[in-house]
Amino acid sequence: MNLIKAIPLIASGLFSGFATPGLAQTAMAKPAQKIEAATLDHEFGFSAGSVVVAPIPFNNPLIGAGLAIGAGYLYQADEDSNTSVLGLGALHSDNGTTAYGLSGSLAWDHNTWQLSATIAEADLNYDLYVLGLPVPLNQKGILFSGELLYGVTPDLSFGGKLRYLDTTISSGSSSALPISVSPDADLETVNLSFLARWDTRENTLYPVQGHILDFELMAGEVLNSASTRQYGKAVLNFSAYRQIQEKTVVAARATTCAASTDSPFFDLCSLGGTDAFRGFSSMQYLGPRSLSAQIEVRQNLSERFRAVAFAGAGMTGQEFTSLSAGGVHVAGGLGMRFKLSKKFDADFSIDFSHNDEGENLTYIYVGQRF
Repeated sequence: MNLIKAIPLIASGLFSGFATPGLAQTAMAKPAQKIEAATLDHEFGFSAGSVVVAPIPFNNPLIGAGLAIGAGYLYQADEDSNTSVLGLGALHSDNGTTAYGLSGSLAWDHNTWQLSATIAEADLNYDLYVLGLPVPLNQKGILFSGELLYGVTPDLSFGGKLRYLDTTISSGSSSALPISVSPDADLETVNLSFLARWDTRENTLYPVQGHILDFELMAGEVLNSASTRQYGKAVLNFSAYRQIQEKTVVAARATTCAASTDSPFFDLCSLGGTDAFRGFSSMQYLGPRSLSAQIEVRQNLSERFRAVAFAGAGMTGQEFTSLSAGGVHVAGGLGMRFKLSKKFDADFSIDFSHNDEGENLTYIYVGQRF
């Protein structure tokens, strides 16, 4: 297993379940990717794994620039199964955000079964936009997340997810918490989700054909509330890929989300958090409903370098019928990719985005955005 490919798998596995939208995108690659190049029998099985340790720099509009460090043991159970990861990781950013934890992601029986679990602790500093203005917040929390998927066919999987979160939120300045945030200042929540995935991609790191559809239906409850507080959320992400020329791939994503109005603000639908949209902080446009579309053209320039051009539009609001009332938010930009390994399609990515409000944001991560 290539070292550079392994670290983002560990880091994203640790932080992908945390409540704050967009945190996992500091290390973007999905956990438990397949080693497409493995062909020899002795490359499979727990004893054929390897230990990896490496740092990965990142830049994220939510928590700033910093360094994520991952270490773990990786192996592939059989030729058809995704990579299994047992690891630990930590990150620190220039705004004082820290997070660390343990994560495991296992796949076996020709990818029929996929099990992942994470326990992490974080101390986050970020801006929540209230009435269009950034309000600095500090969020501390402990997270446990577990997920199990069963493949009924090679392309179609169903399963469930459990998330437990104990979190406190305080003002990041001398001002008091906004009234809209006060109900979420001290929460202990548990969430149960139904998961469905339809994945026909031929390569999970850099797909050139196929699609992936992810659906999650979540039910949540606040355990430490004086009165019953229950909420729900449904998210549908559909990404498709097509190679239009030998060195050119077009990727597109459509996302829709619906959440209960009584959801904690960090579990609402988010432009950037729900859909990996570039151009806005994931805490800027939140709401009970969201809809977005993105397109990206990916061009191979040489054996190790790629360039991308991307654009997207999204809306958030109270109801689907009134999404346009809040306006359509548009962003686009250019990016560069450096292939970290000749054997695997893992890219070190730098994206420069510009939105319709005149803001410029930079993203640094490993992998593709979607």
